[in-house]
Amino acid sequence: MDIQATESEKKRARHLHAVLLFNLVVNHIFLFLMSLTLISITKLPLTVMVILSIVLLAYIMIQARKSLTSEASWYVRCHWQFAAKRARLFLFLFLALGSLTLILFYGGQALHMQKVATWALTGGFGLLPFMVAVLGLIVIEFDAEHQAREGRISDGAVAAYPQPKDGN
Repeated sequence: MDIQATESEKKRARHLHAVLLFNLVVNHIFLFLMSLTLISITKLPLTVMVILSIVLLAYIMIQARKSLTSEASWYVRCHWQFAAKRARLFLFLFLALGSLTLILFYGGQALHMQKVATWALTGGFGLLPFMVAVLGLIVIEFDAEHQAREGRISDGAVAAYPQPKDGN
């Protein structure tokens, strides 16, 4: 659905999509790869990645909740609610699969499994599904950010968050 949005509204609508994309691309791909290479030396990059991710996801969800009462534009509110919905989904996946990864990694060590078997279980059941979800969310968020830039809202977003009668 095409919306007659101002440039200011388009810019505000893109903001939370950009924050989520930053979290997905920079934090969960680049910082994650860096932390994997340094994991034998220090766990600090991995800790920074987790904390940064949780802070960014909390920021998205708080801003989206605030927008329900403080944002005048329905267009911006609608985009922000969908960014928050994806942030909540990502947070759930992050916590669930992150916990599974930790359980498999430390459980394999506690059971005295070989290092290769522990890493295979950890990567195959914890990290791989998470990275596939990250890549899927990146594609979805790039499309949502593009729609915000073009002044469009998907039909699903309009159905979930219908435009108020007063047009705002």
